Amino acid sequence: MTGVHDHTKRTADVGDRYRLTRISFDVISAFGCLRAQGLPGPVIVGILDEHGYSSSSVHNQLVRMVHRNLLTSEKLGRVSIYRLSERILSGFMDIAGDREAPTYEGSFHSALYSIPETARTLRDRFQYVARMLGYRQLRPGVLLSFADLSHELATQLPAVVEAGWCEFATIRPEDIEAAKRMTSRAFDLEAASGQLPPLEDALAALSLNDTRPGLGQPAMSLVRFFDIYYQVAQAVMTHPILPAELVGPEQPALRFRTLMDRCNLEYYLRFDQQLLERAGSSSTFDLIEWLPSD
Repeated sequence: MTGVHDHTKRTADVGDRYRLTRISFDVISAFGCLRAQGLPGPVIVGILDEHGYSSSSVHNQLVRMVHRNLLTSEKLGRVSIYRLSERILSGFMDIAGDREAPTYEGSFHSALYSIPETARTLRDRFQYVARMLGYRQLRPGVLLSFADLSHELATQLPAVVEAGWCEFATIRPEDIEAAKRMTSRAFDLEAASGQLPPLEDALAALSLNDTRPGLGQPAMSLVRFFDIYYQVAQAVMTHPILPAELVGPEQPALRFRTLMDRCNLEYYLRFDQQLLERAGSSSTFDLIEWLPSD
């Protein structure tokens, strides 16, 4: 075991600054919908108006997201240009289509920690940041990962843990069957499998069982569509791709990513032109920073 971290008390607010609410997800989705890396505030307001959000609620949310380091902002004259933070960009790699699976080399990388109830807010933040990095909880106080993320997690440990500690270790299961059980528990494969049927049914209804994408339920609104999109995206971010030797070739994570591909196609066929036109109606359209074309 290496890397013991002890911290002294401070009074600054270090609560969970990274959790994505529905409105913050919708703000981030505006970048994906327009395939942009930088968006003027008025364009974001216009896009989210299509989702049913008021201008004031979007402006307030943008301020909060900058404060929480989910976005960065830069003033160009009287207009603010917003960009996704590096943390959020990396967290959305799966939604962009990443399909790389980790390898299992006979052991798990783990983080062992104890953060008392008196520092519950800090414990929640620690657990959430660890989860964003790729750790999953095997049991209270024990996190597992297939990659060595100790350096990344150590640099983000809360500075207040009140007699708490964290150590990094390697856990080597007795055999492959034990490794499979530990993977299933830590990465909650049973819950993942239970999420799939309603989402697969929803996408099947939109695409007429994959025979005519974009033509099922033609009255589907943008807001209702993004209800589905949000659920699929959450599942993709929650369930990483795992080594096939531990979970089999038909693991839920791959099926969630197939659903993500189908969501992206349905969006393009149904709403892409609508949101491009809405963005184009803004006087700040020329300030959009587009992603490079493939």
